[in-house]
Amino acid sequence: MVWTWTAKKIAKLIRENGVLGKIASLYVASGYAVTLNVKVGEYRVDIVASKDNVKYAIKTHLTSNPTTPNEVEEIANASSKINAKPILLIYGSAKILEETLSKAKEFGVKIKRVRKITLTPH
Repeated sequence: MVWTWTAKKIAKLIRENGVLGKIASLYVASGYAVTLNVKVGEYRVDIVASKDNVKYAIKTHLTSNPTTPNEVEEIANASSKINAKPILLIYGSAKILEETLSKAKEFGVKIKRVRKITLTPH
């Protein structure tokens, strides 16, 4: 087993941040620099990931409750303030309401779903 700096960073993210760290570690493994829990005006962005002059503002939906159009509006507004592309990331099997999909299309928010994550060192 080889531990690289990236693997150590991923292990620390998961150890200190739980599920949010697991999600962020996917971006770290893909070469992104990540920052967690960024305050943007009155909003909070869970993850800001940047690589090659591309920045993503990611809001995570961690509950089993259905997603809401308000979540889409929040991440759209927050991402515009930091000049980032908005992503609503759903962890698990929460339902995506039709209103949420139409609002995401209207604001240009990408919706991604992540199921259970298990990471192992290479």
